Amino acid sequence: MSFALTEANTAGTERILARTDELTGLSNRRNFLMQLDQLRNGYIFLLDLDGFKKINDTLGHEAGDQLLRQVANRFTRVLPTGAQIARLGGDEFGVVAQIEVKEANELAQSIRATLSYPISVGSEQVKVGVSIGVAPIDQNGDASESLRRADLAMYEAKRSKSGVLLWELGRKI
Repeated sequence: MSFALTEANTAGTERILARTDELTGLSNRRNFLMQLDQLRNGYIFLLDLDGFKKINDTLGHEAGDQLLRQVANRFTRVLPTGAQIARLGGDEFGVVAQIEVKEANELAQSIRATLSYPISVGSEQVKVGVSIGVAPIDQNGDASESLRRADLAMYEAKRSKSGVLLWELGRKI
């Protein structure tokens, strides 16, 4: 009986670990995509850090890891109830939230504001920004299309240095 309970606990822990990013403790890409597949309204946010590579390259990977953990914590603090955040890989994060367009814009601005002051990494004070692409979640359940639109918006926000770009009604705004 004890062996069976241990095995059950181990299996439960393994399932949690399979859905969690080990560096930040956030959901991982797999879990994020599963959550996105289940939603039929709201917005998806793709966030890519600006200036992360330089910090990672000059201060080292441990400093980069510290920075990612602190950024994840800052992002998490501004999310509305029910929103989900994940580290998608590298310095890219994703958020899904069942909110309206006005709230989506406010949330994007709040996320950007969390990086308006420096982050302590070891003995250094570093500054990074974030480019955010926002797209409505496809009501027909086409998660890949919602993700594609948010990705296009994020890359355009990064390219244009606008910070945030919202994709609305099949066109960028």
